[in-house]
Amino acid sequence: MTEGKRVRRGPFRAGEDILLISPKGEEHLITLTPGKAFGTHKGNLPHDDLIGKEDGGRAWTAMGSEYRAFRPTYMQFIMNQKRHAQIIYPKDTGAILMWADIFPGAAVVEAGIGWGALTIKLLEAVGPTGKVVSYEVREDFAESGAGTVRRYLGACENHEVKVRDIHLGIDEREVDRIVLDLPEPWQAVPHAREALAPGGIVLSYLPSTIQVKQLCDRYMEEGGFAEPETFEVILRPWHVKGNSVRPVQWMFSHSAFLVVTRKITTTPDPGGR
Repeated sequence: MTEGKRVRRGPFRAGEDILLISPKGEEHLITLTPGKAFGTHKGNLPHDDLIGKEDGGRAWTAMGSEYRAFRPTYMQFIMNQKRHAQIIYPKDTGAILMWADIFPGAAVVEAGIGWGALTIKLLEAVGPTGKVVSYEVREDFAESGAGTVRRYLGACENHEVKVRDIHLGIDEREVDRIVLDLPEPWQAVPHAREALAPGGIVLSYLPSTIQVKQLCDRYMEEGGFAEPETFEVILRPWHVKGNSVRPVQWMFSHSAFLVVTRKITTTPDPGGR
């Protein structure tokens, strides 16, 4: 994996994505461009005033409105982009990486790539010795998802995008992990069984209970998989200010169910059991 646009330390550089936070806490993701300005109702903030500043520094508009400038976290980068494809939300991304057990050096197949949010974390988790192959049936999603990955990580030699319907088959063999963000993942179950190495994990991301039921039934019908585990992730933020400590009035509740299972071997029992 080559170094991309994301810089970890040092002064802000031209061409880098940074996050501006207004006095009211509003977040704005911008790409620093010499000669350009970020416009506000209290005057412009020239990008040249930001280039060379340290992470977490302050900058002022022409009318004196103060902004904070930070390098965006992964969550801020993903949530502040303009996008035309649905994403896997950061609250679920961590659970996917843990329950699918994505490890350095792993060979991972995913479908579909969508906006590329999960792909970024899969690539970071497998590292330069691993590989991620993204199947995407829509060419526009394949292009936008790959573009998001390049924008965040730069060129990744260990990332391959295939404009293909994974329901028709998986080319790869001895794959360690498969992650499916598809409306009908049960159609890919027999292909996943063929592609996975023994003990390999397949994880599906599904919004409805009907989809979960169809997928779990298919695993039982096809055989070759352990009993799947199903759960959802609920995030409940809290407000802590002075003596006021309470849950906020909103919460990240249901986004999707995660269904996880493993490939099992079907060697005949020598005892006839």
